[in-house]
Order: sequence, then C-alpha cells, then structure tokens
Amino acid sequence: MTTFKNTIVPCQKCGKLIAVKVRDFENGAIQCTHTGCGHINQLTLPYYDERILQGLPSFGHLIYHDNPSIVYPLRFGINVVGHSSSCHVHVERFLHEGKCYLSRRHCTIEVLFDKWDGNLRYQIQDGAIDSETGDYKNSLNGTLLNGYLLQNGEKIDVTDQGLVCLGGIDVFRLEVYQIPQAMRQTYLTFKPFELDETQ
Repeated sequence: MTTFKNTIVPCQKCGKLIAVKVRDFENGAIQCTHTGCGHINQLTLPYYDERILQGLPSFGHLIYHDNPSIVYPLRFGINVVGHSSSCHVHVERFLHEGKCYLSRRHCTIEVLFDKWDGNLRYQIQDGAIDSETGDYKNSLNGTLLNGYLLQNGEKIDVTDQGLVCLGGIDVFRLEVYQIPQAMRQTYLTFKPFELDETQ
C-alpha cells in the first residue's frame, strides 16, 4: 500500500501554493482556497510504466548453494520449481545418500513488478498447481525461506540473497535483478490518483 504525507503543490489554475494533507490524497482532489480561484485540483501519483519489463535482460535467478556454477534463471510471472520436466525451473534430482528430497513440482516463485517503486518483487509459496488436475498440491518435504518453514498456502516475499531450502536439504540463493535507477527514471510517469489502485 502506498503511503502519503503532507506536502505543498501549486494550484493548477492560479499557480499559488496549496497545502495538501493526507486526507486530500484520500479524496483524490483538493480545492484551491485562494480568493477568486476555487479550482478543483486533481492529485496525481507517480508510477513506473510496466513497459520497462520488455527491455530487461533478466528477471533474477536461483543459485545452487552447493555448486554456485549451477544457475536457474527465473522468468516474469509464475515459476514452478521442481525436478519435473514440466516445471518452468527444472532443477536436477540432487541425490543425498541415494535419496532425492525435491518434489516434482516443489514450490512456486512469482516474479511481479511493483509499479509504485519500479522494482521487481519476488514471492514464494510451497507447492504448485498440478498440471493435470488443476489442484494446488504442497511439496512432500516442505519449503523453507531463510530457515522459516512455509505453511500451507502461505506466500512470502523473498528479498535479494534470500535462502530457499527445498525438502530440508537443497539450498538455493535468490539473486534478484535490480532495475537500474537511470532506466527506471525514463519510465516514471504520473496519473490521476485513484484510491483503489493503492490498496
């Protein structure tokens, strides 16, 4: 949710300064109180145009902790991680004393774009939607994020260098893609404030 603060803006008609309070942002407009004006000023919000995604060289990747040369790129949107060939992120069946602890469709990592701050956002959930039945199924051995065991149906944000442990054994480090500030600034735009877009 976007946080607003008190600020001062020029009236769109008379150009004189108006003090804008948080409640004015909530209303989406403010009336100029200067003598003879009374203009209704529509308030605007800065946001980043999603077209920035079309030019990105990467959407981040998972790096296998035991062998950093093994890298799994992520794509924008849903990434099902597991050892099934139907997964978007098809990981090897790593064996530990002859056993694999990874599920076929172990977890889901969703890469999103936050238009309010212009950065990519990463969310993880244990399990995935079964490609045949359409039902959501949890992994057999669980998913941990930085040592925390994800509960059924729980989605958690993953930050840069977050450690994802699949099955209690295999650890992957998330390396996010940081959109360069100069590139973000070229996609910064403004639009009229709409309350429902900030909730």
